[in-house]
Amino acid sequence: MLGATESSKFMQSLGDSAYTKLRKIADDRDITVQELIRAIVIPDWLKMDEKQDGIDSQSERRRKRISRSRARTPTLPVAAMPKPKKTR
Repeated sequence: MLGATESSKFMQSLGDSAYTKLRKIADDRDITVQELIRAIVIPDWLKMDEKQDGIDSQSERRRKRISRSRARTPTLPVAAMPKPKKTR
C-alpha cells in the first residue's frame, strides 16, 4: 500500500466541567468538540510538550556540564599525620 497512512487511536474521558468548557469553545468557533480537540488542543499540547522538552534537555545538559566540571576539579591534598607511637 504505497502512500497509505496509519493512524493510532486513543480514547479520552473528560469530566463534565472540562467537556462543558471544550463545548463552549467549540460552539464559539462553530466546530465540534472532536474537531476542536484534533485541530487545536492536540497540536497546542504537542507544541507545549516540545517546548518543555527543550527546557528539560537544556537543564539536563547544564547539570551534566556542571557534574563533569566538578569531576575534573582537583582535590586538595590532605596532610597525613603520623599516628602517635605507643609508649610502653
